[in-house]
Amino acid sequence: MDEALLILRLTVGTVMVFHGTEKLFGWWGGEGLGAAADFFARQGYRPPALMAAVAGVAETAAGTLLMVGLATPLACLLLISTLVNVAALHVRNGLSRRANGCEYELVLLAGTLAVLLGGSGRWSLDSLLGIPHLTPAQTAAVLAAALAGGVTVAATRRVPSAKGLAR
Repeated sequence: MDEALLILRLTVGTVMVFHGTEKLFGWWGGEGLGAAADFFARQGYRPPALMAAVAGVAETAAGTLLMVGLATPLACLLLISTLVNVAALHVRNGLSRRANGCEYELVLLAGTLAVLLGGSGRWSLDSLLGIPHLTPAQTAAVLAAALAGGVTVAATRRVPSAKGLAR
């Protein structure tokens, strides 16, 4: 189980760091923070520059924490909140990724949820530092906070006309 959690943490964490650094620095063929802010504006997020920066920092920081298994519940809280918001943005397009649906976000969300429920595992800094796995009640509280954060951000979007929405 520890090896499976390590693979899951490394995979989801790497993907999230990739997305965050695309937004923040334009790495990996990304267009950087200015273009990310423009995208956020077209999707109805206000203020778009701040929202783009927060998303980039959250994805990069939480992805890094997840990869090394440090403060894993906090990393999961940030990523679940982010992914719920992103899935809400794409769900109107259905499930298919070809139609810009939410399948990709759901897979990342499921992986992050699995780490939250399973813990960081033996191959993590949490384990090395003796940080115990959350109790079921603590896990439920983290999940509730993450869902509330993601739903709140998604609900505060000013949904633009169909012309401006991501496709």
